[in-house]
Amino acid sequence: MKSNVVEILYTDACPFWKETAKTINQIQKELNLTITVKKTKITNEEQAIKHGFLGSPTIRINGVDIDPKAAAVKQPIGYMGCRIYTHEGHIYDYPPKQMIKTALQQLPKKQKIPHRQK
Repeated sequence: MKSNVVEILYTDACPFWKETAKTINQIQKELNLTITVKKTKITNEEQAIKHGFLGSPTIRINGVDIDPKAAAVKQPIGYMGCRIYTHEGHIYDYPPKQMIKTALQQLPKKQKIPHRQK
């Protein structure tokens, strides 16, 4: 079974990706998850457009943004600034722990291999 990939897309101009990375690591330990964390640095507008970057930090799990509102964006995006998140009526500078945790809890569980009797 392939490992689930959690990608953090970020810019140096916005420092909040570092806190996001720490939060992902905490959740990974809490939930005992086997995931691959990939960090993708966006350095210019061309890369931002290529990656459909919505601002820093952007978190995608297996290529899907963790913020359900991101699916509503239909135009190519190339925003190089900090991204704002809203969750349960509050505004955040980076995705709150519960938003990330909920997205990670929805990952498919490892398949159990049945014991073979001899």
